[in-house]
Amino acid sequence: MPDKSMVAAIFEDEGKLAVRQVPIPTIRSAQDVLVKVEVCGVCGTDIRILAVPPVVRAKKGIVLGHEYIGQVVEVGQDVPQFQPGDRVAVIPDLPCGYCRFCAEGRPNLCENMVSIGGDTDGGFAHYALAPAKGLYKISPSLPVEAGAFVELLSCVMGGVQKAALLPGEDVVIIGAGPAGLVYMKVLKAAGAGKVIMVEVSPWRIDFARRAGADLVINPKQENLREAVRAATDGGAHVVVDAVGSQITAAISVARRGARIIVFGEDHKAECTIRPRDIQGQELRILGSFIGIQVFPKAVNMLESRAVQLSDLITHRLSLPELPAGIAELAAGHGAKGVCFPWR
Repeated sequence: MPDKSMVAAIFEDEGKLAVRQVPIPTIRSAQDVLVKVEVCGVCGTDIRILAVPPVVRAKKGIVLGHEYIGQVVEVGQDVPQFQPGDRVAVIPDLPCGYCRFCAEGRPNLCENMVSIGGDTDGGFAHYALAPAKGLYKISPSLPVEAGAFVELLSCVMGGVQKAALLPGEDVVIIGAGPAGLVYMKVLKAAGAGKVIMVEVSPWRIDFARRAGADLVINPKQENLREAVRAATDGGAHVVVDAVGSQITAAISVARRGARIIVFGEDHKAECTIRPRDIQGQELRILGSFIGIQVFPKAVNMLESRAVQLSDLITHRLSLPELPAGIAELAAGHGAKGVCFPWR
């Protein structure tokens, strides 16, 4: 590396993302790995961090971005599993390994979780420093744009595993944002019957249709329950709330015995549920957060081309373009954004 400085996008204060020159990080511990970032996806979490007021908290002064892949440049003295030149994806949520939930084999519920791109510096930069335990080796042949989906796909896979979809079962996905669209692609690849999406944004309705949804329903224009039942045999076998505030709507479109996956995050949402609607229909309502041991599955799906997601990208941004691009995405004028730091 001839230079000692790089460009990075720094979370400076509420609603403020500053792109500026900063020192290239250096190896500080025996487990550190320095990565040259190829691409970093824009996540809904990044958008919520930058909201005013913020919906998700992050440490001020850090480099944002946690959906990145890149090439190993340098490793600490206690990192035998990686060598310079290896290609890696970041696993951004780092469990402690010793709390009660880690001990139970549920590290996604760790009480002391540290998040790359939220608590420590992330990947909206030319270079990123990450602990070796937060990296996973990927194929040199994986297309760069596919690499921007590894982390999001791994989270989606956590919910897909809980849904336990059988071929031919009908699905309703509430919310046609990036996560909802990835759910649609994965569940179609898994053999779903009809995949119905629910969305109110005219732009996202049109995009979801073009991306492959079998039917898109706008609940502001038609009765959601009736529309789903007219298109299915008594409702959906699997319902995904990709918004995080739509459990009531999810119950209304669920078939008896259905599985409802609550995936989206809305920290302020509240709802009223009648227990009889759950008990009498034997519905299973399952929360899904990050997932357990899903990262290798997500990488395999992308490397095998079993699921192809690059057509969901609407914003291909350089670092200087990142603040304006995130603002557009936050306004709902786009699907998936990705940043190429070296452009």
